[in-house]
Amino acid sequence: MSDHIQRLSKSQYLRGLQCPKALWLHRHRPDLAPPITEQKQWLFDSGHEVGQLAQTFFEDGLLIDEPYRATDRAIDATNRAIADGREVIYEATACSPDGAFSRIDILKKDGPAHPWDLIEVKQSTGVKDYHLDDIALQRYAFAGAGYDVQRSILMHLDRDYVRRGGIDPHQLFLLEDCTDLAVSRMTTVPGLLASLLQVANQSDEPDAPIGRHCRSPFECDFVGYCWRHVPVYSVFNVFGGDKLDSLLAMNILDVRNLPPAFPLTDRQAIDVQAHVSEKMHIDRDAVAKFLNALEYPLYYLDSVKSG
Repeated sequence: MSDHIQRLSKSQYLRGLQCPKALWLHRHRPDLAPPITEQKQWLFDSGHEVGQLAQTFFEDGLLIDEPYRATDRAIDATNRAIADGREVIYEATACSPDGAFSRIDILKKDGPAHPWDLIEVKQSTGVKDYHLDDIALQRYAFAGAGYDVQRSILMHLDRDYVRRGGIDPHQLFLLEDCTDLAVSRMTTVPGLLASLLQVANQSDEPDAPIGRHCRSPFECDFVGYCWRHVPVYSVFNVFGGDKLDSLLAMNILDVRNLPPAFPLTDRQAIDVQAHVSEKMHIDRDAVAKFLNALEYPLYYLDSVKSG
């Protein structure tokens, strides 16, 4: 058991909202997570690149570049920057008295007497539901640390932007005011934060059922550990939504164990029958109809793996 955990970062808070067990494993058994894949590393790198481009949207900003885990140093550096009169700060860090801490992508205000705007940068092209938990926690952390916070803004990519020549950050990004949404969701933060800190500090691994939340809004790092009892081909391969939830509630993972009267669509029935019989299903008429509809010349994209 590690030392008593007094703070949760924004990423840990969001991880815990998706699954408290994932938070506990992240803090106490990180060895159970697989190595970072090339695809995930690419996402990290592209997100970092988008963040750097967002910084060029604003002038005269100061970067708080303390190491990620050096939270107190980052807080002190942020306070010094504010004392020096800085009005645009990148990676500004704050912590509420009850342990919510956050590094905001851009902390900005328009003059000494103005309140602060919190600007969170995302490489998405719009506001998603989990973004609201993100900015609510950030607002809670900064407000709790004594900041006069005005707006909570989500800065994301403009899907209609067309690059001509160099990248123009003022055309690449859109800023959406999410203040009302962040404020309304802030009311749930204290209770959730206290609950997640309690989970993070308990000595035993918590119990948590597997389900759709394991891959939504992100695939959990510990799917391989928590799903080790799931068949290679399971109900997750065939079903979704309420049907999947009902099967999981009955502790049914193998499609061979479906209840006799369980409702199936035509496609689901084909999938289940092919798996149970271990025979390939081929609709030759449908294949022929598709091929006969093709008109030459044909164009297609193919991926090429190097190395």
